[in-house]
Amino acid sequence: MDVLLVNPPVPQIVEKHDKPNHPQIGLGYLASYLLSKNIPVKIIDAKLEGLNIQACLKRILNYSFDIVGITAFTHDIVMADKLAEKIKEVYPNKKIIVGGVHITALPKKTLEDFNNFDIGIYGEGEITLYELVNAIRKEKSFEKIKGISYRKGGSIKVNPPRQVLEKLDLLSMPAWHLFPRCKHYQIIGSRGCPFMCIFCMSPYGRKKVRDRSPENVITELDYVINKYHPKIYTFNDETFGFHRARAEKLLDMMIKKKYYKKTKFSGSLRANLVDFKILKKMKKAGFFEIDYGIESGNAKILKIIKKGVTLEQTGRAIKLTKKVGIDALGNFIIGHPYETKKTAMDTINYAVKLNPDGLAIGLMVPYPGTEVGRMAKNGEGGYKLLSSDWKDFNKQLGNALELKTLSRKEMEKLQLWGYLKVYLWNFRIVDLIKFIWRNRNAGIAFMKKYFSYYSKK
Repeated sequence: MDVLLVNPPVPQIVEKHDKPNHPQIGLGYLASYLLSKNIPVKIIDAKLEGLNIQACLKRILNYSFDIVGITAFTHDIVMADKLAEKIKEVYPNKKIIVGGVHITALPKKTLEDFNNFDIGIYGEGEITLYELVNAIRKEKSFEKIKGISYRKGGSIKVNPPRQVLEKLDLLSMPAWHLFPRCKHYQIIGSRGCPFMCIFCMSPYGRKKVRDRSPENVITELDYVINKYHPKIYTFNDETFGFHRARAEKLLDMMIKKKYYKKTKFSGSLRANLVDFKILKKMKKAGFFEIDYGIESGNAKILKIIKKGVTLEQTGRAIKLTKKVGIDALGNFIIGHPYETKKTAMDTINYAVKLNPDGLAIGLMVPYPGTEVGRMAKNGEGGYKLLSSDWKDFNKQLGNALELKTLSRKEMEKLQLWGYLKVYLWNFRIVDLIKFIWRNRNAGIAFMKKYFSYYSKK
């Protein structure tokens, strides 16, 4: 039984995430697990290849398949459904499965809202997809398959969740050979995040961090670096180095292997888990940049969102990261619960003070499955939900919510001012020009939206 896995296209390429320079790692893991069970698999990563829906559909119809699996973030789900509809027009009896974070948050509602999906997989999907393919092939009932929602007799059934996989070393490395060759690859050394940020869904679970062994990670690094020669290799862990002894052992092994001579690494850290020793070792291992989720420059807001990090810890982490010669990237959000213009300006001024080497200032999105999503739906935290269209659930150019104390347009003005102020107040004119050029498509879309609003007004 042939399986086709698809990362759906976007309506228009605007942001860098609309056309990433790395393959979709989730599909890579699903494919490798199926291949280990001798199930034929193909992958179409429409985002990676920059395919529009017509080109993607043409590629799909050129393949022989029995089952299509489509992954989707929340802002992708409408396009995923549209693609499923087009497939159904040609192959009405083919099974179409949807997976990803959106259905993980809304396993029943997703099938209620989008009738072109036959089955949904929520949670970690490797074992679930394999069991599902077997059941479809043998025409067996889905009742005992954990982690799925499906249609039966005119209603939607949601089976109990599947337990997360504890021993990640049992998984094969992603099936990168099914994607076009890239200059940038990702690796996941651990799954799960124990922290409780209220704007994050944490799809891999919050109970604990599950680690791959350093030896298992090194085996994958060795293979990918020597076969695909990536220029950049990103650790896609939610928090790199949560278990300190394991992280240091892994870094020592990376240093011994001299990977820094062949590629450069990036990853994400929490400011409260950082010190000079670990940063120095990361630099020696070949890390050139580290991402920090800073979120706010207001101490009270940090407590409200349950970040678990202080302003002092973040300031120290950024300073130490720069000191060892690694670029420090900062991620900020405007639109936290009870946000005001003053607290948003605290965030902007804090960003100016930190002066990260790179930054992203997003507008809060009430993603399903998060506490912020629940608050916005119920009108709590000063929130006003503006849209139920999932296409609007986008950090940079969406239109999902505003606050009673901060209108959407005020949030967008602050977002724009934040970007400008960080660069201008730190006399980084060249960096500002580079930033504008790299994000020119998003900038054009933003300005069109901005001036369209005022021309209507």
